[in-house]
Amino acid sequence: MRIGLDFDNTIVCYDQAIALLAEKLFELPLDLPRTKLVLRDFLRAAGREPEWTAFQGELYGPGMQYAQPFDGAIVTMQELMAAGHELVIISHRSRRPYAGPAHDLHAAARGWVSSHLQSKGLFGVVGDTSSAFFLETLAEKINKIKELNIDYYLDDLPAVLGAPSFPIGTNPILLSANEGKSRYLGPSISQWSELLPYILDQ
Repeated sequence: MRIGLDFDNTIVCYDQAIALLAEKLFELPLDLPRTKLVLRDFLRAAGREPEWTAFQGELYGPGMQYAQPFDGAIVTMQELMAAGHELVIISHRSRRPYAGPAHDLHAAARGWVSSHLQSKGLFGVVGDTSSAFFLETLAEKINKIKELNIDYYLDDLPAVLGAPSFPIGTNPILLSANEGKSRYLGPSISQWSELLPYILDQ
């Protein structure tokens, strides 16, 4: 089968990157948790929304050097490939940040794929882009899922999997460690290690 995978917050975990970048870029209260939502709310409450927007450009650009794969992601993808399944990354992110330096966010993502995934035998050889697609809009992302006839698609965003245009022939799977995160009623897993057993059970 052909299995499509989202990239940001599905394959890539930004917890460590957010904590490190926050320390580098901001003076924060010592007791403030260095998490995405806490940092966002802190900056917004202080009237520093532009800094939050620029921070995201740093995070998804050069800050990707600090990001790590989610626990179990590499092993699960290797097991899926060993079982004969084809893996494709289909993600959407803007090419340039909305504020701050004009980093190429697609190039940053491809660099991360090369160093963290292709170096482990996933998604072709280093530099090969035929199994990783980075689109700018949600509509382009869903069209690519449809165009490639994806059998299963894993994403952390209910808005993608539940979109009216999401292809009927593709089985959506939500990756969510927080059961109360949304009202999404479709199939879901809470961690990567559940993906292969889920697919085998279908």
